[in-house]
Amino acid sequence: MAVGQGSLVSTFSYLALGRESTFGTGVTATATFEVISGSPKGMQGNKVLEQIERRRVYSKHIKTGKTVEGEFEAYFYPDSTACAWSLQNAIGGTITSATATGETAGGSAFSHTVDIGNLSNQTYSALTFNMRKGDSTNGKVFEYNGMRTNEYTMSFEMDEALKFSSGFVGKDFTSAGTDVESLLTTASWEALSFVNGRVSVENSFASLTSTSFWHVHGGQISISNNLKTGNEARRIGSDTLNVLDQGVANISMNLTMRFDTTTAIDAMTGNTKLSVELEFQGTTLGTSVIKRGLKFQMPCVYVEDAGDPSIGGPDEQIISEVSFNVLHDASSATGFSLRSILTNDVSSYT
Repeated sequence: MAVGQGSLVSTFSYLALGRESTFGTGVTATATFEVISGSPKGMQGNKVLEQIERRRVYSKHIKTGKTVEGEFEAYFYPDSTACAWSLQNAIGGTITSATATGETAGGSAFSHTVDIGNLSNQTYSALTFNMRKGDSTNGKVFEYNGMRTNEYTMSFEMDEALKFSSGFVGKDFTSAGTDVESLLTTASWEALSFVNGRVSVENSFASLTSTSFWHVHGGQISISNNLKTGNEARRIGSDTLNVLDQGVANISMNLTMRFDTTTAIDAMTGNTKLSVELEFQGTTLGTSVIKRGLKFQMPCVYVEDAGDPSIGGPDEQIISEVSFNVLHDASSATGFSLRSILTNDVSSYT
């Protein structure tokens, strides 16, 4: 077949994840990932040697370092192992699993808690991506290893399911990966809807409840891990990253809502410490009294921009865009900045 003669479509493609216990050592990917879009990409760099050669065009070049990066967008399914692994990779801490609070005897609900931590110190330090681009007959299978989350954003809005995007950086790649479609299970997951979501904001973490919340239209929470990907992460004798360290994590939250009070403005001008809890729930788990869902807790939050709204016209509803900085809570030895609590019927992720 001549180059470019055939045709592949994305319909039959797949993306699967595996957890690496050693950074950059690829593993078999068995966790199905149903993505809206996915763009992992490997590049082999090269450099033209610019020198005087008695001609108008340079003739020599050298191979330089590989670059592996990509981004994908997906709905968050609390029953999806791949979603859980991706979330843990973004936050960086250890997954601690326990029977869900309020579960009855014999129930199957478990909660999995992750606090911000150093991913390099965890049992599973990176992810392997296995992606077939195209169908099973003519599609091409790529494998990307040593993948770590650089940017992670969870977004929620009206008439939408809970959605997230992840930007990754990795160590190496190959275009001759093994097709693992036969290892992937058929997904029968349930997305988390905006209908059963809430954003609670109080002056203290202890005051947060599920019955008191701000009335918002949408928003997002973002994590930037500031991965160190420059030449300091490489070494002489290799064209791949040698290490992939995390920098200081920057966490932020943005909310869109109708403007009817100066509560956010007062918190901004007063430099008031707030606490926030985001929760999204699905249906009740089988053989349980607990609903599947995802919760984010942030005990130390400050308003960065209170969204002092502009008046755009005589018939315009006044909308406020409020942004927050999420900080580490240093008020106690057990304080944290961001905690995720995932509830489903998986007993553990060890």
